This record gives sequence, C-alpha cells and structure tokens, in this order.
Amino acid sequence: MTNSDVIDTGESDLVSLVRNTPTSILDAGLLARYVRTGQAFDLSELCRKSGVSLKQVTHLVVASGLDDMDKLPGYTVTQDIYELARHLYAIGETRRDWNKVRTRHKTNYLEGHVSREDLKRLHTDPATSKRHNAAIFFKAWAVFWNDDFLKRMIERVDSRIIESVPEELLTEKTCFAAVAKSGIALRYVPERLRSLPVCIRAVENDPAAMAFTPARFREQIRHLKHIEFD
Repeated sequence: MTNSDVIDTGESDLVSLVRNTPTSILDAGLLARYVRTGQAFDLSELCRKSGVSLKQVTHLVVASGLDDMDKLPGYTVTQDIYELARHLYAIGETRRDWNKVRTRHKTNYLEGHVSREDLKRLHTDPATSKRHNAAIFFKAWAVFWNDDFLKRMIERVDSRIIESVPEELLTEKTCFAAVAKSGIALRYVPERLRSLPVCIRAVENDPAAMAFTPARFREQIRHLKHIEFD
C-alpha cells in the first residue's frame, strides 16, 4: 500500500495537501493525482525534493488517459514521453482526441490564440502579460520548444523558468538570454553550459553571480570587462 492509497481527499484539498505535507509522504501515485488537479506547475521541484522520479510520475499520468495527460506541465512532455503517448493514442478511436490535445499544446497555437482586445490589454498590463505568458510556458509541450520560444518566455516571464527546462533542451544561447535578464539565473544553468561568455554576462548583470561561476573562470572574469556573444 502506498501513500496515495492511504490519503483520501478531494481535488480541492489535494493541492494544499501536496504542497504543505512533508516530502517524505509524497510518492509517484500521489503526485500523479496532483497532476490531475491541473495545478501541478511545481511538479519537477516536488519530485526533486521527494526523490520521486519525474519520469515515473509522467508515465503514470500518460497511461491514465488523454484527459490526465492534458494537465501535465509542458516541461514533462519531452520527445520520449511524446512518443509514448503517440503510440498509445494516435491510432484508433482516440486518434481524433489525440490530435486535438496535441494541437492545444503547440507553441504556435498557444501564442497565436489571442484576440485583438486581449493583445491590447497584454501590451498595457505587465502583470497580466506575465501571467498570460507563464500559462503558455507551462502548457506548451517541451517537444515543441526551440531556442526562440524559450528566449521569448525568459523575456516575458522570468529567467528562472530555465530551472524547469529539461537539461537536454537547454543551449548556451538560451542560458545567455537568461543571465542577460537576471545574472543570478546562472545558478540554474547546468555546469556544462556555464561557458566563459555566459558567466561574464551573468557577473556583468549581477556581481553576486560570481558565486556560481566555475573557479577556472573567476580570475579571467575579474580582468575582462566585456565579451561579445554571437
């Protein structure tokens, strides 16, 4: 018997329970139920803190049906997860529903599905614009992301979103864009991508980023004032 079997609570209470309970209580089944609330934007963080495999949770959700998969945070739907779902649902009676769900999570659909009135409001209301674009980031499936999309999300939402980007999808250019917006975002850049240009830009933006700079670059950065990144 798992913790998810023991804990019996309604959906309205489940979000509060998962976010406020000790991480030792969390397991894959409970986190899969949490995804079904449609509010599991912090799933990656919860998995990391609890030692539960994010892939295991994602597999459980995908296997439970398209309606549940529709509620996964977009960053979980990488190429392998997408192929698993396509194998399960892109044939037979579920094919039409699969195509609809897939379309709803494409970046171009999400970014283009805005009325003229809403666009005007977004241009004049920074807080609303940030919430709108954050929703796009968390809905768009990672399999459809590219550098340009991630750079737009960094600019429109927050550079800290790179913490939720699967490492294999991060590039040096994306990381450079993140630290150019907020130097301290260097803490979320994988070690392999903490290149000299990225570290210099981060420290230029915020001297505190030096704490996350590889030791081999620190003396050089202290003497360099600027470096171009193309």
